[in-house]
Amino acid sequence: MHINHKVFIKIIGFLTILCGAGMMPCALVGLIFEEWTAAGALFSSSVTFLAIGAAIYSVTRLNHIKLKYYEGWLIACVSWVYCSLLGTAPIYFCGMDYTLAGSFFEAVAGFTTTGCTVFDINTMPKCILLWKAISNWLGGMGILVLVVAVFPALGISGQSIASAETTGPTLEKLDARYSDTGKFLYKVYMLMTVSEFILLLAGPLDWFDALINTFTSISTAGLVITAQNEAVFASTYVQLIILIFTALSSLNFSIYFLVRKGRLREALGNVETRAFFIIIGVATVLIAACLKITGTYESIWQAVKDSLCQVISFISTSGYYVCDYTQWPTFAVIILFLLLFIGGCSMSTSGSLKVMRFVVFLKLIKRGIFRQVHPHGVKAVKVEGHAIPADKVSAITTHIMLFFASFFLGCLILSFNNFDMETTITTSIGFFSNTGMSLGESGCTGYYGMFNGFSQLVLAFIMIMGRLEMYSILLLFSKSFWKTDTARAI
Repeated sequence: MHINHKVFIKIIGFLTILCGAGMMPCALVGLIFEEWTAAGALFSSSVTFLAIGAAIYSVTRLNHIKLKYYEGWLIACVSWVYCSLLGTAPIYFCGMDYTLAGSFFEAVAGFTTTGCTVFDINTMPKCILLWKAISNWLGGMGILVLVVAVFPALGISGQSIASAETTGPTLEKLDARYSDTGKFLYKVYMLMTVSEFILLLAGPLDWFDALINTFTSISTAGLVITAQNEAVFASTYVQLIILIFTALSSLNFSIYFLVRKGRLREALGNVETRAFFIIIGVATVLIAACLKITGTYESIWQAVKDSLCQVISFISTSGYYVCDYTQWPTFAVIILFLLLFIGGCSMSTSGSLKVMRFVVFLKLIKRGIFRQVHPHGVKAVKVEGHAIPADKVSAITTHIMLFFASFFLGCLILSFNNFDMETTITTSIGFFSNTGMSLGESGCTGYYGMFNGFSQLVLAFIMIMGRLEMYSILLLFSKSFWKTDTARAI
């Protein structure tokens, strides 16, 4: 297989600069809070990465290059692992005696927007918390979507990487060029970030908590709630702002393009958007009714509010919590568990299967029933009145099967820790969907320090697989992927 190594080097240089630049403001925050060792680790890492990245970037010259799709998949995989390795350095050297495996886990949890931890969040330096939040923000829309926006300046065509990295069934080309699409996505992303920060700052949060939770909620990574600020997040205002922006980040970002073009009716009539809100509404009503009927909550308002917050938390794969949902009746918990498999909309910051695939899956079941009744009948799978091509239906079916196969494999590997069934199963789907929440041993806190070092590395691998929707990882183990020049049709 031919790989353009110069392109790899150029991208590595850009990503090194990007990570180094993200660490610098964290180092300054460390100085503000007098966290000298952690601030020093961040500053040293930042300067080192900026210097290395600038050297790589300046010595590599490229003419216009169009990458092949297999190169896009490989770059997507290598880039996420590489950024996670860079993000490990300041965490490991922050002076808290963190293990190398645990530090890598934290970095991966950041860039994949899984938002969980294996360390005590209450003792973690604030500047390291901010670095995790910034890595959440970078990973939310996708590091390489940002790279795609600047690819023309690098002399590289970014379509193949955009298709490989962006979560969801397809990456829609909203503008004439993929670079324009990437720029538009980040403009919306940044506008939402600034808006939420201002609104949170207007409430009871201080500037640090407003900043860190803006980054983590916009990227659907989850909130950072410590013992010191836990009471503040009981505020209905804070919950409402975070709930709204988390839901907005879980929508297909092409909706915002339609809104900008004045095609509001088309945006509101989008089948995936309607399905997303219908699922939220039905799940909220069922859970709230269960909580009220069983006497778990006396107030119907509190039951609806907490139900809505946790439903959006799970379906958006942000994984935040406003109450101890593990104490809810089994019926309510099962509904939350099922939402982990659905996830948010395609082309959003959310993880898991995506609503569109779930809609097509239901239509496939409906067609299967039709074919049983009418064996010779022909019935196409249609979305918004348009028939989905057979190859796309096949790809979605394959993805769903691969998703569950990977989920069960994760369960099997994690079972060696000998935790109870509830912990093992929910941890596997929690990490594979990039939610970072589970039941059992970890409860609703998102803490996984009970897993040993090897299992933490396995969980990091699962998070990366979930973020890249499996293919970029699994293709590396395919013989035909490495022999594209000699592959033959079977």
